[in-house]
Amino acid sequence: MKLGVDVSEHQRGLDVSGFDFVIARTTDGTYQDSAFASFAPYATAAYHFLRAPSEGTSVAAQVSASLEVLGGCRVPMWLDVESPAGLSLHDVRSAHHAFTTAGVQVAGVYTNAWYWRRHMMWADVSEFGGLWLAQWGSNDPSAAPPGPDDWPHPLGMPTPVMWQFTSRGRVGGVDVDLNLAL
Repeated sequence: MKLGVDVSEHQRGLDVSGFDFVIARTTDGTYQDSAFASFAPYATAAYHFLRAPSEGTSVAAQVSASLEVLGGCRVPMWLDVESPAGLSLHDVRSAHHAFTTAGVQVAGVYTNAWYWRRHMMWADVSEFGGLWLAQWGSNDPSAAPPGPDDWPHPLGMPTPVMWQFTSRGRVGGVDVDLNLAL
């Protein structure tokens, strides 16, 4: 298994060079993450926090803002699907289409099983690529990292290609989300 980190301006200055993979945030809605450029040399992928249009911005405007941050960097994009306002399957499909039409490969969706089932009504995640699953369990920062036998298999969803196993990691004095990939 490979150990990775997803980062944003909240982890500005973190040395990510020792991780197997790095996923850097481009945008949250149309808000552009000012730290993307500093993480871009290490980024194996990027992510966009997709906001529901009811939060005040269209999917097209969000993708445009994300593309602006990406600039010439062409790494696979993950769609972070967890907006508290509740996204629709149409919103996710629209974002996927807009990124791919712009020449940016969509790696898949980041979500948790509860959110996906409730808002996407058990839609097939593989329509968008892979599944990056947020499933933290006890989320105890002192617990040993999970092993291959601990890999989650959420009901009604494909086996995740990546697993965010904690939101309470700490690296170099900085709080981080830690991820595993097969």
